[in-house]
Amino acid sequence: MLFKDHIWDFDGTLVDTYPHEFAILWKLMEKHDIDTLNDPELVYRQMRVAYLYIHRMPGMTEEIFDEFSKIRESREGLETEPRITAFRDAPAVLKAVAENGGRNFLCTHRGRKTLSYYLRVNGLDSFFTDILDADENFPMKPNPEGLLALCKRNGIRPGKSIMIGDRIIDGQTGQNAGMSAALVNYPEFLPDGRSPKEDAAAAGFPYIADDLTSLAEMLRIF
Repeated sequence: MLFKDHIWDFDGTLVDTYPHEFAILWKLMEKHDIDTLNDPELVYRQMRVAYLYIHRMPGMTEEIFDEFSKIRESREGLETEPRITAFRDAPAVLKAVAENGGRNFLCTHRGRKTLSYYLRVNGLDSFFTDILDADENFPMKPNPEGLLALCKRNGIRPGKSIMIGDRIIDGQTGQNAGMSAALVNYPEFLPDGRSPKEDAAAAGFPYIADDLTSLAEMLRIF
């Protein structure tokens, strides 16, 4: 393997969360008559890039956004269809890292309660050495403060490690911490029509892959 320590984003990287999250958001938009962006495809694309876009959406107040955040971490959120499922190659990739002497870590904005649930039901909970989640209250990505804390408590050497995610800010977090960066399972294009693949290349990401299997081959995990 090219790296010993692999730090993964969760939502959209290892598990396909966005259809589920969008269902929660769109239902909430209908409840509060947010129709200034009556374009489901655009809202979905904005969500794929960053929740900051949703936060700034016309008609989205701080109170409504907080309601969305609470629902996605609640039982109601857990039971919203479609359910969250892992990408089919995620278990095999994580398992191969561990079997080849590497370590897997998570660095995510998701809260601990639902994160633990989704890891368990998707059979991913045994693959991680440590997890940095939203409950630790570190600054949001791409601020590297939380990632550096994860490195310190686990003896991770940033220069020998890689941060992997489906959004540019994931890899940028890794770069800001002195790590290599990878983009995987990314959307076809950004809300403004730009290519995330081209953006990642321009940002100096050395590893860009359409799926986890392809990335694992690049990183010599398989």
